[in-house]
Order: sequence, then C-alpha cells, then structure tokens
Amino acid sequence: MKLNRLITTGLFVLLFSLSFGLAADDFKSVRVAVLDWQGALMESTKVQAEFKAAEQQLSGEQNRARQLAEEARSLQERLQRDGSIMSEDERRKMGQQVEQKAQEYQFVVSRLQKQQQAMRQEIVERHRPTLEKVVNAVIEEYKIDILLDRQAVAFARPQFDLTPAVADKLNKAQ
Repeated sequence: MKLNRLITTGLFVLLFSLSFGLAADDFKSVRVAVLDWQGALMESTKVQAEFKAAEQQLSGEQNRARQLAEEARSLQERLQRDGSIMSEDERRKMGQQVEQKAQEYQFVVSRLQKQQQAMRQEIVERHRPTLEKVVNAVIEEYKIDILLDRQAVAFARPQFDLTPAVADKLNKAQ
C-alpha cells in the first residue's frame, strides 16, 4: 500500500514538473512590451497642434484669472499697507472687495479647469480610433503577445517600450 502511494506520488511529481517545464518553455517565447498610451498620443504633431489651439481658445479666460489674482493681491497689499490709517468702514469695504475678487478668481479658475478638461477629453476621444489602429499595427509588426500600460509597470527596459514606435506611426498616419 505504501509502495503504491509512493509510486503514485512520485509519478504525480514527475508529471507536474514536466508540465510546468513545458509551460516555462512557452513563457520563454512570449513577447511582452509596454506602452504609454497618453505619451504616444501627446507626441503626435496633430494632437499637439490641437492642444495648442485649445489653449489659445482659452487664453482670454486665463488672462481674466491672472487679472483677478493681481487685483486681489493689490487690494490685499493696500489693505495691509494703509489699513492702519483707514477708517473701520474703509477697511471693511476693502476686505469685502478682496474677498469678492478671491471668490471671482476661484470661480473663473474652476470654470477654466473644467473647460480645459472637456477640451482635452474631446481631443483624446477624437484621436482614440487612430491610436488604437496604430497600436494594433505596431503589436502585429513587433509580434507582441502581451502589452502592458507603462504607468502600471515599475520598470521596463527601453527596448520593451513601444511608445516611440507608436508615436512615430501616429505622425505618419496623419
């Protein structure tokens, strides 16, 4: 009985190690690469031009935010500098003006950030189909079995990074 169990266990261990050895050989031929999707997209000259145009579209709002920040800072400095010689009513009014400018600034900045985010998202979504086609072409060209997001990988040697190849093909595709 013990001999049968010993033979069965030995046979199991032998089969298990052989099957694991075959799996290990299969893994040796697996080609793995990483890709920074956003980085590749941002290297595209067309996408860069669209982002620049979007920023120019929002330059008026950016200037308004800077102006409000400067006005609030100027009022605050004046209040600190001249507050001791102002009447209580003047100090209160100037404090309210500073607070109003700060609130207006926060509103403008928040609106600007939402507009920027929406424009970025629109640009990315518009170029996503092209990016996916290019990525699939690069995967086929390099015969990649597993593609990992570069942001999720702690380390990868540069030769495993497909970002430059994808960016190059994106520029050629446009």
